Amino acid sequence: MNFDFSDDQKLLKEQVRKFLADKCPTKVVRRVLDGDETHAEEVWKGLVELGVPGTAIPEAYGGLGLSPLELCVVAEEIGRAAAPVPFDSSVVLASEALKLAGSEAQKKQWLPLLAAGEAIGTLAVAEGPEPPRPRNIGTTFGGGRLNGKKVPVIDGEAARLA
Repeated sequence: MNFDFSDDQKLLKEQVRKFLADKCPTKVVRRVLDGDETHAEEVWKGLVELGVPGTAIPEAYGGLGLSPLELCVVAEEIGRAAAPVPFDSSVVLASEALKLAGSEAQKKQWLPLLAAGEAIGTLAVAEGPEPPRPRNIGTTFGGGRLNGKKVPVIDGEAARLA
């Protein structure tokens, strides 16, 4: 059996690695960590131009329609660079949750925006240190408004969708 990446996967890996090496040096990471920015906007915009937010979103919703393996290839490079971008929250958590549990109307509304990088999403589950179980959930939804407290919420400040 061959467990090596395909040529396309290697190309994807090289493109993301090269971009991040050029646009996300340590000084950018430190600037975001030491400052008030939620993420490195210029790095995120470049990743959007590469199509990263739409990696595993189906083509029918404006994404690239690639597999979870390609998503992992991209995640590895983002982690390697310690890139301060909303990849985990928007591309992995929000997009995957929406694909799996969203209604068709929600998918049509949000997946194209997430794929195009026009919206950042996140997943808000925990309400403190206790495991997220029904008895620990006090958040309510009514009248188009979510009421309650979720902690932590990765990239919550930047997210338009939770």
